[in-house]
Amino acid sequence: MALDGLYFSSIVKELQDTLQDAKVNKISQPEQDTVILQMRGKEGTKKLLLTSNSSYARIHFTDIQRENPMQAPLFLMVLRKHLVGSKLTKVEQVDGDRLINLHFLGYDEFGEDQAFTLSIEMMGKHSNILLIRDQEGTIVDCIKHVSSMKNSYRTLLPGKKYVAPPSSGKLNPSNYRMEELREKLSLVSFGENFFSTVFAGVSKKTSHDLYHLYREDEPLTFIMEILERILSSDRFYILKSEKGFEDVTSYPFKETYLEYSSPSLALETFVQEKDTKDRMRSKTSDLQKILVNNLARVRKKIEVLDKSMEDSLDKEDFKIRGEILSANVYALKDGMNEAVLDNYYTGEKISIKLNPSKTISQNIEQYYNKYNKKKRAEVMAKGQKILALEEEDYLMSILLSLENLETEDEIQDIRKELMAAGYLRFKKSTSKKEKQSKPLHFKSSEGIDIFVGKNNAQNDYLTIKFANRHDTWLHTKNIPGSHVIIRSDHFNEETLLEAANLAAYYSKASKSTKVPVDYTLVKNIKKPSGAKPGMVIYATNKTLYVDPEAPRILRQE
Repeated sequence: MALDGLYFSSIVKELQDTLQDAKVNKISQPEQDTVILQMRGKEGTKKLLLTSNSSYARIHFTDIQRENPMQAPLFLMVLRKHLVGSKLTKVEQVDGDRLINLHFLGYDEFGEDQAFTLSIEMMGKHSNILLIRDQEGTIVDCIKHVSSMKNSYRTLLPGKKYVAPPSSGKLNPSNYRMEELREKLSLVSFGENFFSTVFAGVSKKTSHDLYHLYREDEPLTFIMEILERILSSDRFYILKSEKGFEDVTSYPFKETYLEYSSPSLALETFVQEKDTKDRMRSKTSDLQKILVNNLARVRKKIEVLDKSMEDSLDKEDFKIRGEILSANVYALKDGMNEAVLDNYYTGEKISIKLNPSKTISQNIEQYYNKYNKKKRAEVMAKGQKILALEEEDYLMSILLSLENLETEDEIQDIRKELMAAGYLRFKKSTSKKEKQSKPLHFKSSEGIDIFVGKNNAQNDYLTIKFANRHDTWLHTKNIPGSHVIIRSDHFNEETLLEAANLAAYYSKASKSTKVPVDYTLVKNIKKPSGAKPGMVIYATNKTLYVDPEAPRILRQE
């Protein structure tokens, strides 16, 4: 991810336009490295997220509800003491880099007016959030304490003098003189690393992307125009690849992207998918291993069954030889090595090998036995393959559920399902009452409720118990995915397309194009007796094709 100073300049502009003179109503710290300021300004109440997470340090507006810990951390108590009720007077990006200062007019411990700076430093593993008392220039507290033993240049501890990170000495991409840029061009060759070498806050990846937009124009003009275009952009993009979200930028560097009008919304959408998947992947690594191992076993079994069916393709040849020998039994003698007879199926001669140590009757019986053995093997292999393919689909559906996890409750749902299916050992629950995870709930653009199952337990619940007979059911055609329910018997085509997009997006084909989505009334859906969780059958349906994208319709809490 090339989340750099260029992108944060757009975030700063959005904060300046929205939060000027806004007051801090509430502060929460849902995670050890994350703070949320609830602020009320001219555009109503907004929630501002700041995080020093080493992988995704950032600042932006957020609409996601997050659970708070039972006991408030010390840093949170310090922020509440000094910033609740204070007014935001200025949002500042230092030198165009990944250092943003929020300036507040608040109160000290004696209730006197005092200016504070809440500084977020987004520098990978060195990222931090600091509250600074401006009058003395001292650190009130910071989310990560850094002693002189860890950093000899600057000590980040309460009461210590605040020392800003060292300046890069590069040009500020939003505030430089043409003469400065001309001088840099004379010293630094204009290539892929030019932007990151010359300008502060520009990552190497962004530098490469910007350089490849160059089309033999005069470099000075190109540099100034492309930076101006990016810094003034009112559109923001999540770049996509076959593997999923790739980057979030202020310029569509690739042909495949999602477009947003808010830099905060684009960034939160991008990080939410990345961060959620990373966190859940670490908590479900044991389940991943079990599923992958069982998938490998099932696929090996399918290979063996395919080989068995392939070996049975010549079974009719043995039957024909047995029949021809039977028709000519009186013309044959025991002890023969071979019999050349008329093949009354083709009208041609056929050579049939015989075992001289056996009688003709025994040779005939041997051919029939081989035929029957291959026939039985074929029938058994076909039946076993159907079951193996069903198991493969089932395991794939569980793997897909792991990709869509959002809460601990959903992990427990999958664990219980795998226990019931025999893939995990039963473990006695330590909790008195286990919470049931809930399906995703969206509102279509016309206000219709749409529900999406994120695992097989939710899929069964939605389709079998929750939905009405005349609700509409959607699912990707022959592709593991979520059951989607349109909770209405009357809706427009746009709602249908939005629901189809949800079915495709929450499926194994989420990164594909022209994904087929079947839809039909719930009354046409049947669950066979003994079918695995999430497995249903249907016959009366229609199909439409969609290119999956992140949902744009409103998700309900």
